[in-house]
Amino acid sequence: MSAQQIIECMKKLGQVHTTFNQLAEEKTEALKKGDISHLRSLLQKESAYLKQLQQLEQERVRLVRYFINGKGLASEGGTVTELLLHVNEEEKNQLISLQKELIEEIERLKMQNELNQQLIQDSLRFVNLSLDVIQPQSDTGNYQRTTNDDDEQLGRSLFDTKA
Repeated sequence: MSAQQIIECMKKLGQVHTTFNQLAEEKTEALKKGDISHLRSLLQKESAYLKQLQQLEQERVRLVRYFINGKGLASEGGTVTELLLHVNEEEKNQLISLQKELIEEIERLKMQNELNQQLIQDSLRFVNLSLDVIQPQSDTGNYQRTTNDDDEQLGRSLFDTKA
């Protein structure tokens, strides 16, 4: 039994992660420009790719388990590391190379998402600051006397002086 199906699945996973990275970079530009409509469309695309990624990952785990079980061994997690012990040298080299590429893509995506998160937080801070400037909070303490228009109009004070 060959690990070729697993190698193909790993290639597809790498392609999807590359697409995620492109979308993350586009999101960065949309955030910088404040283009909310483009950001929404990118999030919709990202959602579709996320479903595809989940399906590919499930397929990869299934294929690894099937491959290892086909060798008469028990498989717990269905990881590539488990698989490397049971493939020939050429497949092993391909899988290691694909695994490294995938890890690099994931790290790039993680850094890009952290940048996007920071941009969003900065934008929120700016919006909050702008709102504070436009509508400053009234600084009323507990020590100010409240005015009651009825008492002032009638000339009454807070204390009954006839008592």
